[in-house]
Amino acid sequence: MTTPTYCTTCGHELGIGRFCTNCGQPVPGRHPEAAPTSAAPVVPPPTGQLPPAARYPLFAEGAPATQVTPSGPPPPPPPSPYGPPQPERKRGVAWLPWVIAVVLVALVAGIGVLLLVNSGGSSDDTAKQRQTPVTDGGSPGPTSGEPAQPDSSGTGAPVQAPDPADVIDLTGETTAEVPATAPPSRDRGNHPVTFGAANLLDGRPRTSWRMPGDGTGLTLTFDLGRTVVLTQVGLINGYAKVDGADNWYRGNRRIQAVQWEFDDGTRITQELVDRPTMQPQSIDPVETRTVKLHLITVSAPGKGPNGRDFTAISDVLLRGAPA
Repeated sequence: MTTPTYCTTCGHELGIGRFCTNCGQPVPGRHPEAAPTSAAPVVPPPTGQLPPAARYPLFAEGAPATQVTPSGPPPPPPPSPYGPPQPERKRGVAWLPWVIAVVLVALVAGIGVLLLVNSGGSSDDTAKQRQTPVTDGGSPGPTSGEPAQPDSSGTGAPVQAPDPADVIDLTGETTAEVPATAPPSRDRGNHPVTFGAANLLDGRPRTSWRMPGDGTGLTLTFDLGRTVVLTQVGLINGYAKVDGADNWYRGNRRIQAVQWEFDDGTRITQELVDRPTMQPQSIDPVETRTVKLHLITVSAPGKGPNGRDFTAISDVLLRGAPA
């Protein structure tokens, strides 16, 4: 049998295989199942007409391949480039670090404020105003007083002025009673510092009577021990002590106005200025044994590192002659 050059079914040019590469039919003369070729010759396609394109995939010769199923467990997956998976971490409380941070900041700020208040080099004011004020006798002192009365000339008869040669400083013979006293402390040299009423009468500006807080409206009482004729009064209206860089006159409260009151009811108001020296005031002669000093106006506490909330008077002046 002559092997055709073109497929007897589709007319496609045959190759060397046993099947047509276009339609897959067996080629007569090459495959036993192929139909015998007819006597009539197969006419090739006309010139210029391209044969249809081959269909793929081509049929394999022989029995169809069977799919092989692998036996046994599947192969393990390839290892991950990121390493083994990590267990999921439990989330903590998100706001807890913020609370701890706020508490720490508040603690540091509180310590800073405490150090600032205690700074200034001197320990004159280590006893703070939170302590209970006490009088020199040891009993609690008053915290407020009566408002000052208007000035008056008293109820007694006019008093003759003493001979100027007889006028002396009577302060050293006087005792004082104060509404309250600040606790003792120490100065830059670690020497003890006290603030009792006796400091008002010692003639030393560096010593001072002092009480915690605002003394506005309170009264100090002086007993001269006998009846005298007073002609002059006065005071140093703050803590007139400078210790190195510490100016305690500016650091403490200062007295800005007082009223002097005598046994016959005479009252005299004295306005004071910010000056850490004695500020005397002459008065008409008045006969008395006691003198009351009413604190009418007191300044605010001092500012800065040495600012303290204490009312202070360094010295008092009482001049006159025995009656």
